[in-house]
Amino acid sequence: MSDSKKDIGFNDWEKLSFSEKREIWNHYWNPYEPEIGSKTKRELVEQFINSTKIIGLQFGIGNFGWGVYMLFVIVENSRIRVPKNFSDLPVNKGIVKKWIDKDKIMVKFNYGGTTTIELNDKIIIK
Repeated sequence: MSDSKKDIGFNDWEKLSFSEKREIWNHYWNPYEPEIGSKTKRELVEQFINSTKIIGLQFGIGNFGWGVYMLFVIVENSRIRVPKNFSDLPVNKGIVKKWIDKDKIMVKFNYGGTTTIELNDKIIIK
């Protein structure tokens, strides 16, 4: 796959096969350099938000260990339904367990455990 295909818009991403997408998130995206593929990642998150209409505190894409890239959404109510996948990427639902202060929460993710999150930004690209 050429480098020009690795940072593409959402419409071009949708045209790729699953194996081409997997090649990008496994061998091109890098959790230590989140700016790699940032156009693709941002457009994936924006399309996820627009398509699902989920009322979330924060949305994003990131690496949740062992090279597993996932979209994520943080919600206050565990009853809010979140799809398991979007555009061939798994979706990780995070539920607020505790408000630490106005912009800081303790979140339990379905995959990746419990962590503290700053809510300074609505969209996070990792």
